[in-house]
Order: sequence, then structure tokens, then C-alpha cells
Amino acid sequence: MNRLFTVTFVSRNKDNRDIKDFIPRKRSFLTREPQDSENIQKAFDAFCAKGLPGEISRCYYSVNSRDETKLHQSLMHFLIDHPDYDVCKLDAKLVSLASKPEIAETKYWMFDFDIDDWCKVLEFQKDIRAIDADILIETHKTPHGYAVITNHGFDTRTLFEKWTKDVELKRDDMLCISWHTNDSYERTNNTQQIEEELDIDELDR
Repeated sequence: MNRLFTVTFVSRNKDNRDIKDFIPRKRSFLTREPQDSENIQKAFDAFCAKGLPGEISRCYYSVNSRDETKLHQSLMHFLIDHPDYDVCKLDAKLVSLASKPEIAETKYWMFDFDIDDWCKVLEFQKDIRAIDADILIETHKTPHGYAVITNHGFDTRTLFEKWTKDVELKRDDMLCISWHTNDSYERTNNTQQIEEELDIDELDR
């Protein structure tokens, strides 16, 4: 069985301050599709098309897969504690529970490297490997810089003695894999690296 991930489409105030009559939008779901799935991209395109002219939307994909056994247990405990919970809201609650750090199955760490300079990214990677020579590193372009992902955690004290600005450790978080400006239909798709796999019918399963 393919691993389970969370996906979020979002159009934020932060990205759309100059858009008149803008209203924030968001859609989240669980999937077994890979982050480069055409079905996810089609669903994201449909989400973007509902936005205002010039509206910027982003597509996020969880860095870590989610542990289904832990998710089942978490959902059962929640329903026992909330026996009258509105079943129409269960899909959203399931994604919320799956997004909790304790539900992560894999242990990737994500650094938000908010410096749009490839040479600096290479220097950052070199500094990480100086701490752990065997660590695996993936790098993805983001709207304002890069996401640097390692396959496990490590002691970051030395790293952050040097990198004091514009770099943040997010640990278990969401990777921005695609972003889109509605009027020009300019789409940037960023799925070059993490390799882990939605039929359009599976988007909301």
C-alpha cells in the first residue's frame, strides 16, 4: 500500500494584499498520490481557477508520510471524546489529526531557507554534511528561496551559530510544491525531489 500524505491548497492574505475583495480560501485532503501527480495538479488548477484575477495560490504537500495506525487511534479517541461531533466535518478533522507531528511516519526535517541564492544553498548543504557526513539532503525551489530537506534530524546548534537569519527549521511541515498567479496562468511546479505516490476520485478519500 502506498504511503499516506496530506495536501493543502491555499490562497492567503499574505500573498494577496493588493487583490480587491480578496477572501482567503483553503482545501486540504489526504492522498496516496506522489507529489508530482497529474491528478493533484489538475485539482490545484481547478482551485486556482476559482480565484480572483491576479490571485496567488499555493499547493503544499507533507514532507513526511502519515502513520495510519496512529491516525486511526487518534480518530477513535477523538470520536469517543466527542460523541456528538458533526459527521459532515469528519474529513476536515481527519486531515487536522493527520497533520499533527506525532502522526508522522517518516522523520524528514525541512529547513525553510529564505535566501534565493543557489551558492548559499550549496554552502548550507556543505555545513550540514560537516555535521553528519552520511545524511541525505534534498533541495526544492520555493517562492522566496529553497526548502532543504534531510532524511533525519541532527544536532543543529553549530549550524545555527552561523546561519542566524533567513533560515528556519520546520521539522515535520508542508513543502510548497506549486504556486500559481491566476490572471496570467503562470504556474511554477516544484516536484523535482522527494519521491514518495490520486486518481481524481481519490482526492477526498
